[in-house]
Amino acid sequence: MATKLRGMSVADVQGLLASTGYYRGAIDGDDGPATWAAVGIIERNAGQGRDGWSRARRLIAAAQVVLAAQGHEPGFAGGYAGANTQEALTAWRSAQVDVSASVERAPAAAVMAPTAGAGWPLQRDMEGFFGPAGGPACTNGRCELPFPFLIDWNDGERVTGFRCHEKVAARLTAIFADAAQHFGEAEFRRLRLDRWGGCFNHRRMRGGEALSVHAWGAAVDLDPSRNQLRWGVDRAAFARPEYAPWWRIVMARGAVPAG
Repeated sequence: MATKLRGMSVADVQGLLASTGYYRGAIDGDDGPATWAAVGIIERNAGQGRDGWSRARRLIAAAQVVLAAQGHEPGFAGGYAGANTQEALTAWRSAQVDVSASVERAPAAAVMAPTAGAGWPLQRDMEGFFGPAGGPACTNGRCELPFPFLIDWNDGERVTGFRCHEKVAARLTAIFADAAQHFGEAEFRRLRLDRWGGCFNHRRMRGGEALSVHAWGAAVDLDPSRNQLRWGVDRAAFARPEYAPWWRIVMARGAVPAG
């Protein structure tokens, strides 16, 4: 029986393994001996033991290693296929058939307040304000959360805070504290504002060449499975009217919605 994965399929893993030349079997979604032989090679080459990991985590981690080696930036090869890994997989699939994985980005004018972002840099001015991407300041700050958040791609883990740029730590902490006070914990969780999707990640913008704001630890993803990068306002949960108070809280502290 094929191993069940979350966020990608065994066939996706096989396709990635085949692109390395280590797997030469059919892309049939059945993780048989040939698939596992290729996974073993990837693990040995990466020098990373997977003792105690489930079969599903080992398969996804092998795929993440291949995606990273081919320049698609899936994030940490931890064996969980979250939003970063899924976007990296989209970029890889697109490259296989020579089509663009670029993303159209337009400001959500109906949501933005005139004062939103006042005093904070535009994308082109990030380095001048925050310093070098990936530098020590990008993770010197810590955002403290009002209660434990769920990791969106792994419900079994919680976070009580996260590393971010030292210049935004106090603002982010205040945003979440304000929202918890406004909504109360039960409503906050019903809205899935407690689904953490990541902050610092030294990578390029998805579907683009410029560095992401995440590369400075100055952006936060929440509930990414219901607010995917390629979705419009007709699908994204955060575009619903019930989230308007949340965005007012965000913008009152000088942050801006991205979507």
